[in-house]
Amino acid sequence: MHYVIVGNSIAGVEAALTLRRRDASAQITMISSESAHPFARTAMMYVFCGQLRLEDTEFVERGTLERLRVTTLHDRVVAVEAGAHRVILERGGPITYDRLLLAVGSMARRLTLPGAYETGRVFHYVTLGDHQRLDAAAKKGMRVAVIGGGLVGVEVAEVLHARGLHTHWLVRDAWTWPVALDREEAGVVEAHVRAQGVDVRTAFDVEAIREKQGSVGLACAGDELDVDLIVGAIGVVPNTKFLAGGDVPLAEDGSILTGDDLQCPTARDVFAAGDCACVTWADGSRRPETLWYTARDQGRAAAAAMLGDAVSYRRKTWINSAKFFDIEYTTAGYVPLSEPLPRAPTPGRWQTWFQKLPDEPATLRVVVKDDRVVGFNALGRRWNTDVWLRWIQERRPLASVLAHLRESTFDEEFTPPFPLLPTATLTEGA
Repeated sequence: MHYVIVGNSIAGVEAALTLRRRDASAQITMISSESAHPFARTAMMYVFCGQLRLEDTEFVERGTLERLRVTTLHDRVVAVEAGAHRVILERGGPITYDRLLLAVGSMARRLTLPGAYETGRVFHYVTLGDHQRLDAAAKKGMRVAVIGGGLVGVEVAEVLHARGLHTHWLVRDAWTWPVALDREEAGVVEAHVRAQGVDVRTAFDVEAIREKQGSVGLACAGDELDVDLIVGAIGVVPNTKFLAGGDVPLAEDGSILTGDDLQCPTARDVFAAGDCACVTWADGSRRPETLWYTARDQGRAAAAAMLGDAVSYRRKTWINSAKFFDIEYTTAGYVPLSEPLPRAPTPGRWQTWFQKLPDEPATLRVVVKDDRVVGFNALGRRWNTDVWLRWIQERRPLASVLAHLRESTFDEEFTPPFPLLPTATLTEGA
């Protein structure tokens, strides 16, 4: 049996490890055009800041795949011929397979602004190539505009500011990261980032990019901002352009259509996992999950399906965490989106408990449905999400969660407990 895996990030690597663990005699080939060695994209920002080397971000020891008899090819797949069970390489010849896993990840969503790419000054920060191009261009003292109010936007603003560039963080929405933060939480982030010296501008909807003498201008409702570089950070799209019009079915957003077993329904023996796979969410919608741990889980599940197991992939209770400008962000469970991107919660009585600490950029939001805690959103402190997930599973009431809140502190030895203050609010609605 010959298993071919396209992509060597966490989904592809976990699939290869699972396949080898279960099938000692299989032939396994892994193909990647981005990097000869697997590395964590989530850690590239620390390479940009000079805190790590790229090899420090490699999450499997060099030589591991070779010891497990996984053949690795540094090449680009330009087409998949599912009917013939083969992939076409850019430099090498065609490779036939018995089972194929597409774990090709995502790439930056391009700006659609007039004049954006005519200037040669627009960059992105998703892939290793993006990192290398921006790393070569960004020089201390330059003026840079980061367009995009989400997690990638704030992380890029942080690393550029750390390098010594005069950084403007431009957010089209009324506040930053509206898919994860409400207005008050975002206000805490914005105030903290401004205090570090970054120019944060919300409700700044760039209308056009104009090349000027030695710089570029960003126009917004009569205002204009002159900078030397622009970084587009408005999200990601599946890295599947090479599949368009071929045998592998794609959703409208470019993600690879899969069944619950992560196999393509109309392309026999082709599977997908990670940022490029269209999977079912808890609310029934189908779209990619662009998280490290879900890519890991999908890689394992896809490998099990390739081996013939009955697989029905569903993500477990939502968790995520990040850190930017020394602010910890942690979320767990169900935290409905608020305006300006509303998503109506399911029927029931919803309440939100919220507290902001007065002397540090720290908040805690607890979402309650029908008198049971269903979600947490936190800034500024580190929390043990395993404890939060257990409380959600136990259907604990708010009073019990608050009474035992200290038990979920991650680093109690170094951080005082999150205080419960009389300024905390309990409001109706999610």
